[in-house]
Amino acid sequence: MQEWLTHSPLLSFPMLTTLWRAISIEFWRLLLLTVSVVVATVAFAVTIKPLADGLLSADQAIRFMFYATPPMLAYALPFAAGFAATITYHRMASENEIIAVYASGISHKKLLFPALVSGIILAGSLFALNDQVIPRFLKEMERMVTQDFAKIFVSSLQSGESATIGNNEIHADYVERVKPEPGSNALDIYLLGGVALVKADPDGTVTIDGTAKRAWILLLPVWALEKEDQERIGDPNATVVLMKFIDMTINRDGSPITVDPFTLPAFPIPRVFKDDPKYMTGAEMRALRNNPDQMNFVDSRRIGLAKSIASIQVFRNLASQARQGSAIELNSSHTGGSVSILAGGFTAKQGQWALLPQPQTNRIEIEVVDSAGRTDRLRAQSAIIRPETASSGDPLTSTTSLKPTLSFTLELQGVEVLASLDDARPSTEKESTQYTGLRFAQDPLDDLLLMPSAELLQYAQPYINTASTQYAQGLVKPANNLDYILNDLDKEILSKTHERYAMSGASFVMVLAGAVIALRLKNAQPLAVYQWSFFPALGTIVLISGGQQSIHNSGPIGIPIIYSGILILLVYTWFSLRTVSKH
Repeated sequence: MQEWLTHSPLLSFPMLTTLWRAISIEFWRLLLLTVSVVVATVAFAVTIKPLADGLLSADQAIRFMFYATPPMLAYALPFAAGFAATITYHRMASENEIIAVYASGISHKKLLFPALVSGIILAGSLFALNDQVIPRFLKEMERMVTQDFAKIFVSSLQSGESATIGNNEIHADYVERVKPEPGSNALDIYLLGGVALVKADPDGTVTIDGTAKRAWILLLPVWALEKEDQERIGDPNATVVLMKFIDMTINRDGSPITVDPFTLPAFPIPRVFKDDPKYMTGAEMRALRNNPDQMNFVDSRRIGLAKSIASIQVFRNLASQARQGSAIELNSSHTGGSVSILAGGFTAKQGQWALLPQPQTNRIEIEVVDSAGRTDRLRAQSAIIRPETASSGDPLTSTTSLKPTLSFTLELQGVEVLASLDDARPSTEKESTQYTGLRFAQDPLDDLLLMPSAELLQYAQPYINTASTQYAQGLVKPANNLDYILNDLDKEILSKTHERYAMSGASFVMVLAGAVIALRLKNAQPLAVYQWSFFPALGTIVLISGGQQSIHNSGPIGIPIIYSGILILLVYTWFSLRTVSKH
């Protein structure tokens, strides 16, 4: 190897290594100096907004800048490396050190060997940063803005002090953190007991003064809210706080009124970074590809599809029972009682299930048993069973459980409440009445929730292909939504993976480009020389970004685009090297 590197009696291998060491020391010195200035400036700029918004204290701002440093390196390091290579080799060329090097028999390729090695080291380091270090630091940055809010809020309540959220002042006798159920959109949940709430307008006028037995406080991504709430907040990357009070007594004009539940409008905690595979390590992205349900926006759609399939299965069972004249049995999750229905038929109508009257009486018979065993018998001219969908703005469908459930509302029209044998009350009539929170004893939802998204889509396909009723056709939309989000996530992971490889390759070529351009334009000013390598390098980064978007939108067909910038910069560098070699 020594003979291959020297090829000249005037030059020994130790002399060559001395030259390489001198070039490498100057290159790395300039690189560290340049990247330190750039990263510190950009990290401070990133910290300004959350600091100005009051989301960070002074000591937290310093920690936030520390966490922001590695993410800024992803873009600062390649350009800083190109600049360091340009200045290092241009200084040698402008001070005629290159002439002495050439006179010693050293070729251009040997002279560029330190840039080659440094470029390889930088490429490996940048890939490790993008793949392992940066995702972890980004998560810490977001946790400081969102999770620290919860810690401060909870610690205030636990110490017996009041906590302020927006214009709301809250006091609680105790606070308990509740782990979100699998599939829940909540990032964090807290249960409060013995709660007092005071809400005031900006001018100090108290608008709500009340107490509640308990309350739920949830941290949610803004996409989990209803569309109108998302538009009201206006920040698609926000984390929101939602408060729901159970058995709330509000003092209004000296008269207490009870509201159960009472939910305050969600308000945002701005997030620095949105939930994105980009902020996951390589191992996490590979695991995500195998199990996409770990992403909340995927799992919520999976649960929605499972509920739709379960609703159809329940509908078929109910239709069969109604045709056979069997009683339809439901349990009430609210009262702990039961509802039994005798109908003459069952049909789907505009997304609702209509019960048909019995031919003998032209009425629908209903028997309602409460938790104490008291029985009410009713007759209705018509009845509708409607599947309940949990409102995103009010995600707690039960005061005791956050587990996804399949519940229904029974609406009765033309109701006659019949007097029982042991009751002296006469029969009464009502125009309408309804019972909510009803569940069927044979609920297929629990088994469906155990299926991953891909398996659930396959399970749903026969229902979609053979769907004949209007309600069954409702499967098409949730199935298509889940299939779309899975494909989109898969392309997103593919695009982020290739982006990391491309950025590493670009940093390697940018170092070589800076060194070669400096040798070719040795008589020009340093910054003018850097321009000839900076703008081609900038074009490379733009093509990498465009290629990443192309892969995300179109799949693997966009892979050549993401690497085209590197190829163009490499060809540009090679032609510049040939020009230098000729002279």
